Amino acid sequence: MRYIVTNFAYGTGPYLRTTELAIALNQRLFELGRERLGIIVPWVYGEKQRSIMREEFGGYNTVHPGEILLDSHLGVLLRSVFYGNNTYEQALSLWVERGDAASREAQSHLLGILELEDLSGRRVTVAGGEIVLELNRAPRLTYAVAPSYSATFAHISAILRAVLEVPEAEIRVDRELVRRAIPLAERIERLQRLHFVAEPGTFSYLGTRMRYPNEESSPPIARPLATNNKPLAPGIYVTVTGIPGLERLYQEARGLGLTIYTNDPEAVPGAKRLLPHVIPNPAIKFQFARSGWGSIWNSQLSGTPFVTPAYDPTDDPEIYFNNRCLEELGLGISYRRESFKKLLELAEALRPRIKAINRAILARFGTYDGNRYIAERIVDRHFTE
Repeated sequence: MRYIVTNFAYGTGPYLRTTELAIALNQRLFELGRERLGIIVPWVYGEKQRSIMREEFGGYNTVHPGEILLDSHLGVLLRSVFYGNNTYEQALSLWVERGDAASREAQSHLLGILELEDLSGRRVTVAGGEIVLELNRAPRLTYAVAPSYSATFAHISAILRAVLEVPEAEIRVDRELVRRAIPLAERIERLQRLHFVAEPGTFSYLGTRMRYPNEESSPPIARPLATNNKPLAPGIYVTVTGIPGLERLYQEARGLGLTIYTNDPEAVPGAKRLLPHVIPNPAIKFQFARSGWGSIWNSQLSGTPFVTPAYDPTDDPEIYFNNRCLEELGLGISYRRESFKKLLELAEALRPRIKAINRAILARFGTYDGNRYIAERIVDRHFTE
């Protein structure tokens, strides 16, 4: 068997979205009568990651058992330069100081014999020489063991360059450190055979910003959530990312008789646990989440308003620009301590604009499914040329 290896940034969304893209690519290969590929995923977050992947890909894993494999050593290498419990500035410093060495270690590891586990815990040995493709989403390392394709919301180098244009009071990260990080990001980006940058994405509010000659636009790079019309008490959906200080918001929601649904009730006491698949349900008034693009696209493609906390100046600068994009395009709003009733009014007013943006995506690309769109182009480029 031959293999895909995924490469991504920190957080839950990136490893889920790269796995979704790998699955879409396998589906396209199957349709063309070609060999399916095993999918090697860096195992960054231990059993929590495996549990989430079982929930998301359990059906796929049943049909294609053992196709998704977790690599714990590769996960350790990615985690060594990730955000994690560090501040963003600390993580950026780690990446600048250790990124090249961690990339070399990743390459050496992937050229050897890999001891992996599937989602059920079965141990599998794989020869790294059987890796034929790398799929990226805002990666911090370069593997350099197979042709590499990038599918993302913005180039990391573009985000870092944009930071230099923003006052330090708004984004608190050392500017000299940012300048040192830009060449590292660009070295990784130049290794990609093709870049796919989603619309909408981080800088969509500025219009087209192509940076590389081998770059294309794509629909949102997320699996569109299925229609959900199950009977559900009216409420909001909270996608947990560790955002503190929202107790008043939740209290006011309950005071209006609304139920709070979440992926992590331990972080939102009293909330009911449901997977994000419920977001398209008409009973969901809005999704409340940090403005990562996986969460934003879940709301946008389902027509559900998106509300996000105001930017913390010490957070990842991507979130600063994502928040700006949300508000300028009319996809979402930042929560600025309004009453919950006012927040509901503001969120509801977004719905016509969201529908208009979705109509424009369909007219431009012919589909909302960025994974399928990109998978077809990679297969055409990589497997049929």
